[in-house]
Amino acid sequence: MKESIYTLKILKGTNKFVHKELLEKYPDTEIIKENKSEIAFKNKESNIETFRNLYSPTHIEDSNGKILNLSKREWRKEYVPAGINPSLAYILCMIADLNKEDIVYDPFCGASVISITALKYFNVKRVICSDISGKAIEKSEINFNSAGIDKSRYRLFRSDIRDIRLNKRNVDKIVSNLPFGIRVGEHNDNKKIYLSLEQVAERVLRKKGLIVLLTQEKKLLREVFNKEDWNVKSVLRVNEGGLLPEVFVIKRSNSRNDL
Repeated sequence: MKESIYTLKILKGTNKFVHKELLEKYPDTEIIKENKSEIAFKNKESNIETFRNLYSPTHIEDSNGKILNLSKREWRKEYVPAGINPSLAYILCMIADLNKEDIVYDPFCGASVISITALKYFNVKRVICSDISGKAIEKSEINFNSAGIDKSRYRLFRSDIRDIRLNKRNVDKIVSNLPFGIRVGEHNDNKKIYLSLEQVAERVLRKKGLIVLLTQEKKLLREVFNKEDWNVKSVLRVNEGGLLPEVFVIKRSNSRNDL
C-alpha cells in the first residue's frame, strides 16, 4: 500500500512531545523531515481526518494542501485574555505524566483549558480549578458543560491565590499557566502571587506530588521555589505568540522520603 505524506505544524520547541504522541498513537509512522516548526511523516493512513486525535501539534496538512486545525477544541466555547493554546495545554499534561488516579489542581484556570484537557484526554480522577476572575469562572463552567464533564469530576470556584483555603494534602499534580505580568497583570503583583502559590503548593501537594508551570517570570519562579525546599527544572522553552515562556517541573527536595 502506498504511504501518504503529512506535515504537522507545531509550536516551536515542542518537537520531542509531538514525536512522542505521534509515535505512540501511530507506531508505523516514518518521520522523514523536520525543523523547529514542522514535522513531515509517512503513514499508510490515506485520510487526514484519521489524525484528529493528535492534540500536541497545532495543524496537519496532507500532500493535496488540505489543512486541519488540530488545536481547535469543539468544547472550547469561551476564551480569556492570554489563555493558553490547547496544544500547549496538552503538552503540559504530558509533562505532568497524568494518570487516572491523579487529582489535579490549576489555581489560575482561566477558561479551564488545562483542566478539561486533563479530564478528557488523560482521564484523571478529578480536577480542582480556581481563578481570581469571576468572568473566568463563568467561562470555565460553559466550557465544562460543552465538554460534557460530569460535575462530580471537578470543583470550580473563584478565589485569589492569596486567599486559597485548601488545606488537605491530597493534590497529586499542580498544572498551570501562570500570570506573566506582560499582557495580563503586573510584575510587582506577581511577586506576591508566586509566593502565595509556593505556600499553597506546600500545603496541598502530596509529598511525591509534581508541579508543572508555564511562565515568562523565570527568575522569579526560581527565587520563590528555592533550592532548599524544591527541585526546579526548566524542561521546555516554547515560542507562543512572540513570547518565549518556559515550562518548569518542580518537586519537593525531600520527595524521596514520602511514606
